[in-house]
Amino acid sequence: MVPSEFQSFFIASSGAAAALVGLLFVAVSLSPERNVTRRAPVERQAVAGGAFTALINAFFISIAALIPHLDYGLLTIPFSAFSLVATIPQAWVLLRLRKGWKSLVRRLFLILMALGLYGFELQNGVGLAREPNQPGFLYGMIFLLIGLFGLGLTRAWQLLGAQRYGFGGWLNPLRDIREDPPVRGAAKSR
Repeated sequence: MVPSEFQSFFIASSGAAAALVGLLFVAVSLSPERNVTRRAPVERQAVAGGAFTALINAFFISIAALIPHLDYGLLTIPFSAFSLVATIPQAWVLLRLRKGWKSLVRRLFLILMALGLYGFELQNGVGLAREPNQPGFLYGMIFLLIGLFGLGLTRAWQLLGAQRYGFGGWLNPLRDIREDPPVRGAAKSR
């Protein structure tokens, strides 16, 4: 059971995660053939799946903390394990297709960030299940949730096609996709 002083954090976290998942659905539904169908590039499918998994994970982990009189550590374990398992097929598909060393680095970064966050989350869940009164595990879970929000939002931003510069832009796995540039003046052609 999560101490009452943390409930406001988990209420805000679950509400934010639900809203962000809804916005991600809207964003993907505007152009599903570009992002999530079989014809979409593998990188786009992985980024969309990664954003969805991170935000859904944050939602369920946060809402589980609000259930009174239940062991929060035991509730987080299946969600963390599911997120780890869901990331593995994405990793396999991304690493199977080789497009040079730069693409490999970008893909590995995408995969390792997700696996690291979900792995530490699982570790904290097991720690909370064994020692529910140890505050370090709960704080660890809170910081991991913040990391998951960061991962989910970054992936969603990349999915929308937002231009990023610097090292973060270089690490964007969608950088490797060759897409048709937007037509200039298309809105003015009426």
